Amino acid sequence: MLIEFVASVDEEECLVAAVGERGDGTGRALIFQAGDEPPDAQDVQLVMDTYCLVTERHGTAYGCVRELSIDGDRLRVVVNEAARADLGLEDTEIIVELAADPQSLATFRAYLARILTYGRLDTRSAVLRL
Repeated sequence: MLIEFVASVDEEECLVAAVGERGDGTGRALIFQAGDEPPDAQDVQLVMDTYCLVTERHGTAYGCVRELSIDGDRLRVVVNEAARADLGLEDTEIIVELAADPQSLATFRAYLARILTYGRLDTRSAVLRL
């Protein structure tokens, strides 16, 4: 699947790096989130002590990104098979054409690096090329 997405970031209540089909937040979306504080005991107990990925239909999966790379303006994300159904995806691989200026893309990359290295080591992506 290839869709042109707009990249954005936010740090109000947690770290967020998102790509959306439209700048107004409508359409397809991938939202990467992590806490801005280290996971606490409740996060560990609920197995929410890592980052999460959310789709436009509010499908949510924790620590599910196996591979993520950005090559030029192309984002490639591979999630584990178990997360595919939770996220409502047809495939485990998502390829997104990013429509962002160089500064926005640099900020997006920096946020993704922080988000995808948050929490438990065993949920870190096997491949992370930003």
